[in-house]
Amino acid sequence: MLIDFVQMKQAMGFDYGTTADGLKQFSKFSLQFKIEKHILTKELVEAWIAKRPNEKDVTRYKRLNTLKQFAVYLTNLGYEAYIPVCKAKINRYSYVPYIFTKEELKLFFNECDRVKPHPLSNKHLLLPVIFRLLYGCGLRISEAVALKLKNIDFSKSVITVYCSKHDKDRYIPMSKSLNECMQSYYAAVHGVSTPEDFFFINKDRTAIAADTVYRNFRMILWRCGISHGGKGRGPRQHDLRFSFAVHALNQLLEQGLNLYCALPLLSTYLGHASVKATEKYIRLTQEAYPDILDKTSSYSAYVFPEVRQDETN
Repeated sequence: MLIDFVQMKQAMGFDYGTTADGLKQFSKFSLQFKIEKHILTKELVEAWIAKRPNEKDVTRYKRLNTLKQFAVYLTNLGYEAYIPVCKAKINRYSYVPYIFTKEELKLFFNECDRVKPHPLSNKHLLLPVIFRLLYGCGLRISEAVALKLKNIDFSKSVITVYCSKHDKDRYIPMSKSLNECMQSYYAAVHGVSTPEDFFFINKDRTAIAADTVYRNFRMILWRCGISHGGKGRGPRQHDLRFSFAVHALNQLLEQGLNLYCALPLLSTYLGHASVKATEKYIRLTQEAYPDILDKTSSYSAYVFPEVRQDETN
C-alpha cells in the first residue's frame, strides 16, 4: 500500500524520491508492531512521529506530514487509519538569507580561481565555474549538479533546466562571460563525452555531489575571510541564488522597470511556482539597497508600508 501511495504521487508529477526513502524506513519500523486488517493504528503512528533526540522541528514536521498524507490516502480507500494532527506548521522562512556584496563576490571568485590542481580531483577546474553559475544564473544547487551536456546550448548561450522544483522546465540565458567560462571548462573536461553525460563530473566521470560542492563552498568562504555562522546560519551556497535575485531586482528597478513588470520576469527566470514566491526578494532588496524605496515610491509605496506608532501598540 505504501508502494501504491508513492506511485500515485509520482503519477501526479511529484518526484517523491527522498520522501519514498523515508516511507521505506517507516515500513521497516512498522515490523515492530502487529498490524491486522490493513489498519494504521494510533500506537504505530505516534511511535513513528515522536520527536527524536537532537531532531529539528522542521525534520519531524516533514516526517509527520508525509505519514498524515498516507493516512488520508488509506481512509479515502476505505481503510481504518489514524490521522495525526499537525498542531503547528514550521516557519520555513525563519532563516535570514545572506546577501553577498559585490566586493565579497569578487573576493570569493578570485579565491576559487586560486584553487590548485590535484591529481585525484577536478575541483580546480570545477569550482570557479559552478559557483559562477549558481550566482550568474541563480540556479539551485540541485539544478546545477543535474545539468547534462545536452542541456547547454553554447551557440545560443542558453541553459535548459528540466523537471526542476514544482516540476517546472525553463530556459535560462547566460551572460557572455559566463558562457565563455562554461566553454573553457567543457573543453578541458569533456573531450570524449556524450550529450547524456553530466556537465559537472569527477575524474571518474561520475556526477559531482551537492555535498561535495558545499564542503568546498565552506572552504572558499574560510580562505577569503567571510565568516560562517555555523549550521543553519549560513552563508549557504543557496545564498548565491538569493544574492543573484536581489542584485538582479535592484538592477531592473535602477533601469526604470516598473515593479509590476520586474517581479514576473524574475519569478519566471528563477523557476518559482508563482510571483508570490518571489515577493520576499523585495524586502531583501530594500535591506541591501535602502535607497531603492525612494526610487520606487511613485508606483510601489504599498510594498513597504509605513506603520504609525499607535498601530504597533
